[in-house]
Amino acid sequence: MISDVKKLIELAEDKLKYLNDMLLLNNELNKAINSQNLDDIKSILGRKQDIINNIDKIDKEFLPMYNLYKKVNRIDSIFNTPNNNAEKSVLKGILIEIRSTLERIKDVEDKNIEDINSAFKNLEDKLSDLSKGKKGYIEYLKYYTPGSYFVDKKR
Repeated sequence: MISDVKKLIELAEDKLKYLNDMLLLNNELNKAINSQNLDDIKSILGRKQDIINNIDKIDKEFLPMYNLYKKVNRIDSIFNTPNNNAEKSVLKGILIEIRSTLERIKDVEDKNIEDINSAFKNLEDKLSDLSKGKKGYIEYLKYYTPGSYFVDKKR
């Protein structure tokens, strides 16, 4: 069972590394959103998707192993057990850090969504202004454009 805890620690550390990478990418994404650089946004979203896929692979391996560990030790959560060995303490610490990192990622993503909504609102306002300007221009042309005349050259 100790080797299972070591494997859980290894998987949790890998997940934490990917989550930290995700947090950095979210901060980069925020900068790209604010500068409205669509190429950077597209690139960052692609890299984020790769990280999400890697985290999914880790979770597919981690969760069954963790559930088996809980079942064998008859516990609801590793947090409900005493720290009677170093590996359990390390695993608990990593899981706490994962939770903290996920909360920071959520905060940054909420800010990104806010910034995107603000950018869309600004774009919507600009398009509305352009549409009003176009309607005014068309009305102007109706009243102030002389009719078309054909002027024949004298030969």
